[in-house]
Amino acid sequence: MRTSTFPMLDSVLHRKSSRFSIMWLSLVLLLVSFFQYFDLHHWSQLSPWGPKIPMCSVRPHDLQLLWAQGLGPFFHGDFDHYLGNIISLLVLSILFIALFPNRWIHFWLLQHAFSVVLLWILGSPHTSHIGASLWVYAFAFFLITTGVIHRDKTTLSVMFMVFIWMGGFIWGLFPIDPKVSWEGHIAGSIAGIILGVTLGPRWRKPRKVEREAIEDMIDKHKENCMEVIDLKFKNILETLFTLIIDLQ
Repeated sequence: MRTSTFPMLDSVLHRKSSRFSIMWLSLVLLLVSFFQYFDLHHWSQLSPWGPKIPMCSVRPHDLQLLWAQGLGPFFHGDFDHYLGNIISLLVLSILFIALFPNRWIHFWLLQHAFSVVLLWILGSPHTSHIGASLWVYAFAFFLITTGVIHRDKTTLSVMFMVFIWMGGFIWGLFPIDPKVSWEGHIAGSIAGIILGVTLGPRWRKPRKVEREAIEDMIDKHKENCMEVIDLKFKNILETLFTLIIDLQ
């Protein structure tokens, strides 16, 4: 196993790459808040140019306004529903960025599309699903799968924190409460597991390879600098010896 020549290099790379993920996370949270605000107060002002609220939900096997069904996770039934999902999404996203600082937007786009499609295919007909819990379960199970696959201190610590934060989230996968979209939770969980198995290992390798490549480049640069310094030092010594001989 290679030891990092520059201990601060990891933290520098982490800060620079995580800024973009934090920016995208903030944008998504603002979009969810925007839809929640207009859903409660001013959606009637936008409805002439867009679909009605009932159409902005994932409706399994319903072919009407398929594009609007992709907006389902952005809407929530009430403020408590919105607040619970938005806080969980924020916490899980922070844990995700700790492991994959430059992959948040990639995962969010993939899990959103994958989860919605799975819910549309596997969900019960004549049902309607809204809420960002679809994303929450995708993020949670992706981080759990990553911990199971890698089993190092970092991924296991993150997995442990997911279990602590989510608590009894496993019960959300069963049809206990008719108001809870348990089918959406299952769809998000499946999406998170599949992405964790297929993309999780590949996403952690590039960071290590990139870090080692940068370290190799810096090591090579140091060697070149030392060669230049040695050459200049030799030239200075030769010049001094020449001057001494001339003076004699």
